Amino acid sequence: MLLSLSTGCLYGFPLRTSFALAAGAGFQGVELVMTPEVWIRGTRYASSLARDYGLEISSVHPTPLRISPRGRGVGSIRDAVMAALELGCRCAVVHVPRVTCWADPSAQQWLRVVEDCQMRTRDGVTRIALENRGMGPKLAVQSVLGELSALVSFAREHDLDITFDTCHAGSAKLELLEAYEVLRERVVNVHFSDLKPLAHGMSLGVVRAFFAHHQVPGEGCLPLADLASRLATDGFSGPVTVEVGIVALRGWSRDQLRRQLARIVRYMRSAFHRSDQQR
Repeated sequence: MLLSLSTGCLYGFPLRTSFALAAGAGFQGVELVMTPEVWIRGTRYASSLARDYGLEISSVHPTPLRISPRGRGVGSIRDAVMAALELGCRCAVVHVPRVTCWADPSAQQWLRVVEDCQMRTRDGVTRIALENRGMGPKLAVQSVLGELSALVSFAREHDLDITFDTCHAGSAKLELLEAYEVLRERVVNVHFSDLKPLAHGMSLGVVRAFFAHHQVPGEGCLPLADLASRLATDGFSGPVTVEVGIVALRGWSRDQLRRQLARIVRYMRSAFHRSDQQR
């Protein structure tokens, strides 16, 4: 298990600051989220930061923006995969299409881009890892790869890996350990964060994003310690990537931010240490 921090947690911070905070808190690696700074400075700069701070770039994630140097929409997939190739990174995270049928033109475009990226990664160490969807059971059912059984079948058929997002599983009203069990054979990266239930009538998107989803591990309702135990039992060796929102990290204060990151590292080390003792 490699303890990693998504630079997306600190989106808007200079990349050097994000790497410094990750290393200072005790993380072993980072998931590099594609941003304008990465595009301008290049992957060599990110690689030099990793060396400077003794971190591994364990995975690469597409930009949250709607545009990238390689085009809009699914162009961000190619952008992330090419960056992962340049970095010699093992995992490129890819979001599944938000469509209800494969006949949809955007789904066909997504398939073409993923196939092209697989051809580019064929002779390297980089592999594509599809991320499970979240945001409610109805949305999951309506999406072509929203149901976990469909996702793992597609990954198996096309020789793809999976990034298991704990918050997404929880927001889709899935039992966390059962969801992991369905996907387990293909999981190479875990997005690790908690989920807080909201009071009735407070489920607006912006409220969910900042105050319910992607919360500090141990502060919500997900059995993350149990998942840590299961990962340890399975001998999981990939990155466990903390993906927590900036509000939950109290990013308005550098001191509070450092304390929150250090607290997360302590929680995760404790959870995995207990798991090792129980084996």
